[in-house]
Amino acid sequence: TMSWIPVAVAAWEKISSSSKTLTWLYSRPYRRVIENEIQLGKLGKDDTVLNIGCGAIPFTALYIALLAGSRVYALDVDPCAAKYAARCVRKAGLQNKITVMHADGASDFKHPFNVSIVALQAAPKSRILKTMQKNALPGARFIFRLPSNPYKDHYDCLQTDISPRAVAPQPMRTFDRSVLYQNTVSLN
Repeated sequence: TMSWIPVAVAAWEKISSSSKTLTWLYSRPYRRVIENEIQLGKLGKDDTVLNIGCGAIPFTALYIALLAGSRVYALDVDPCAAKYAARCVRKAGLQNKITVMHADGASDFKHPFNVSIVALQAAPKSRILKTMQKNALPGARFIFRLPSNPYKDHYDCLQTDISPRAVAPQPMRTFDRSVLYQNTVSLN
């Protein structure tokens, strides 16, 4: 059962996204998270990253572009959040590295990608994983942020029989780990 927390976070992001200063202040605690995920997924400048659930402040996309040099497609199912995210990317001057799209990460994605990072609030995670397995390049890496125990009733949990290849502990209250899966499904 979902809660008010993702709704409140989404609203705060929309308000904060209008200011470059508030955007970077909001994003600051997530820098360590993204650094951990860059290391977990071994991200670099040759990677194309699909960021599912970017929100109005696409901090994952911004840090991935800046710190790893990767190309990023940042998706959000909320058209308003996608509009604000695109504005954030323009204000940061990163529109040559980041493409923001209003799209559902659980639906087919038409651009090639070899890494994905799925936000804590993205849902349904199990369907997102199946869609990515079908559409990603062979050998692609999928990173999911999973809720910590006190918040597992507030966010969708990933239900899968696949064991993660690796886990990175995270310094956040709402999610305490990012897990890495490798795509073993080949494109038809």
